[in-house]
Amino acid sequence: MKKKIVLVGASTGGPTLIKKILTSIDRLSHTIIIAQHMREEVLPLFIKELDEASHIDVFSTPHTLDLSKPAVYICSESSVLEKLNNELYFKKDSTNQKFTPDIDKLFLSFVPFIKELDIKVIIMTGMGRDGVDGAKILKDVGATIVAQDEMSSPLYGMPRAAVEEGIVDEIKSFDEIQKLLQG
Repeated sequence: MKKKIVLVGASTGGPTLIKKILTSIDRLSHTIIIAQHMREEVLPLFIKELDEASHIDVFSTPHTLDLSKPAVYICSESSVLEKLNNELYFKKDSTNQKFTPDIDKLFLSFVPFIKELDIKVIIMTGMGRDGVDGAKILKDVGATIVAQDEMSSPLYGMPRAAVEEGIVDEIKSFDEIQKLLQG
C-alpha cells in the first residue's frame, strides 16, 4: 500500500489558516508537507511557533522524509525531494526560485515518486499562480488536486488559477480542508 502524502501550497492569508489546522490535529495518519510563502528570515520563527503550539511533530526542511512516522514538514526555504540510497530527503534548491519557498518546485520534485506515494495536493489562499504548474503535472501522473473555495480564501488567486486551469478534482471550504488534513 502506498504511503499517503498531502502537499499544501499557500501564500497570503495562509499562516493563520495553517496554524489553525495544525493546532487542531491530535494525531496524524499521513504526512503533510507545507510550502507557505514567507520571507526566509521569518520562516524559522513560524515553524518554531507551529511546533510548540501543535500536538504533532513539525519539522523544517531540509530534513530526511521519514514515511514510517506521519509528521508535518514545513519548507523553511525552497526545497525539493530527492532520493539517495533508498532514502527520501529534502534538499535546498534556490536556483531559479520565484518565491520562498517555491511551491511549483516542491510539487514538481514529487513527480518521480508518484508510483511510490499516494499524493494529494491542496492549493490554498494566495495571490498569483504558484503551485498550479507543478500541480498540473502531478495531476497528469495521478495525483488528486484540491483547491480552497473562494468564500473561505482570504485571497482567492492561487486556488482560482488552479480552477481556471481545469486541474482541480475537488473544491473545498477551509473547514473541509481542515478535516481532510486531520485524516
